[in-house]
Formats: sequence, C-alpha cells, structure tokens
Amino acid sequence: MIRTRLRYHRPRSLTETSEILLAHHGNVAVLGGGTQLLPRMGRHVTEVENVVDLKDLGLAGIGTVGGAIEIGARVTYADVLDSALLRAQLPLLPRMAQGVTGGRQLTQQATLVGAACFAFPSADARGALAALGAVVEIHGPDGLRSVPLTAFLVDAFAVDLRAGEFVRAMRMTPQRTGGYCKVKHSTGSWPIVTASAVRDDARGVRVTLGAVQAVPVIVQLDDPHDPAELKMRVDAAITAPWSDVLAPGEYRAAIAAAVARRAVNELLGV
Repeated sequence: MIRTRLRYHRPRSLTETSEILLAHHGNVAVLGGGTQLLPRMGRHVTEVENVVDLKDLGLAGIGTVGGAIEIGARVTYADVLDSALLRAQLPLLPRMAQGVTGGRQLTQQATLVGAACFAFPSADARGALAALGAVVEIHGPDGLRSVPLTAFLVDAFAVDLRAGEFVRAMRMTPQRTGGYCKVKHSTGSWPIVTASAVRDDARGVRVTLGAVQAVPVIVQLDDPHDPAELKMRVDAAITAPWSDVLAPGEYRAAIAAAVARRAVNELLGV
C-alpha cells in the first residue's frame, strides 16, 4: 500500500512537465508504465509526494524521423510486438520483447523507455537497445538534448538525467537483421545474461551483453565465425561482473561467451 500523501500531476506539454519536475526536484517521480515505480512505492523503497503522468503528452507512438526510428516514452512491449515498422526495420526489438520477463501483465503496461530509465542491470531491454545504438531524447528546462544510451546509463540504477529533465523518446537507425539470446532461471525470472548481435558495416559484428555488468558491455568481432576470438574478446570485456540474488557475477561471466555465441549464430543463420 502507498501510504505517502501524493499529488498527481498530468501535464499537457513538454514544457509544463519540465516545470513541474524542476519545481519538485528530489520529491517527484515520472509515471510512464508504472511497473517498476508503483511496486517500489508500495514497498516504500521509493517515497515521493509528487507523481507526474506522461499520458497526455502524445508519447505513445512509433514512427520515423529523419531516417531514424523513434519510440516514444510510453511505448509498451506490446506496442513493439504489434509494430510492422519495427518488425521490418528493427526486428531485434520484437525478438527481445516476445520473451520479456513478466509475460502479458508486463508487456501490456511496461515501457522500453521506463526500462532504460530505471537502469536495472538485468532488465531485458537495455542490452538490445544499446546494441542498436539507441539515442535518448531528453527534454528539460533548457529544451531538448540527445544522449547515446551507452552514456545515459551511468551505473546500476543511475542515469544521466538532470533537474527538470525526463526522457521524451529514443531513436535508432534501422538495422534489419539481428540475433538474440537470453538465459534465465524461469519464465518469470530476470535474465542472467542477454546477448544481442548486429552487423557493423565497418568492423564485422557487434555483440552487446546485458545483465553481466552494471551497464551493457559492447564487444566488436572482426571474424564472427571464429569462436576463439569471440570468447577471448567477451572474457576481456567483462571486468566487473554484476552479482545479485539471481546469480553471482562469476557465473554470469562464465556463461557470457556461450550466450554471445548463440546470438551471433542466429544473426549469421547458422
């Protein structure tokens, strides 16, 4: 039960949203899908007196902007699965979303932007979004700024958001192929390791590992067919494995190369 006395805000513009967030900085939370925020408020992990709902800002769309694919802050995993545009232009996202932890209860409500902002290391979406080179579109008191997701994710549960700022959307360049693999204990469990593989025109294949460290780990492969190179590069890239109640860091690091191999094989069609 949420016992804190709350003031509910439902702004109708980006500017009004930033004004409210700035006025109540340190005592306010943004409500997108609410699948992380509301349970944490119920357990008194997060205690704020102001909640800002993004529902009236028109941020639930998926479209194209200047050749990039834009995903609004209120786009859910179900929206990703239903999007013909994403299936054609960014198939890695629906591939990830179809197996997202939590099943239909979560896919109908949880948002990709919310997963990025909560910054839980084991969340399904972060590795796939990082693999696709997602850029975070942030609105604040000084207007808009764009930050690569890899820079936006500062640490576990820490992101690059300043007073009065919130994420409006994310943008990605079309990437029509991709491979994905995830290891977890059960259907309802958070991932132990995720791997997302995409082609890099300049340098062969890029593999992004999620859940193995506080932030996604990106590995470049010159020869994706060489398992020895893959294992060497993955092992070298994991320098501070993430540990929690689901799995120790040593286990995550030990299986990361095998998970990456499966994602690369899916990308290559082998």
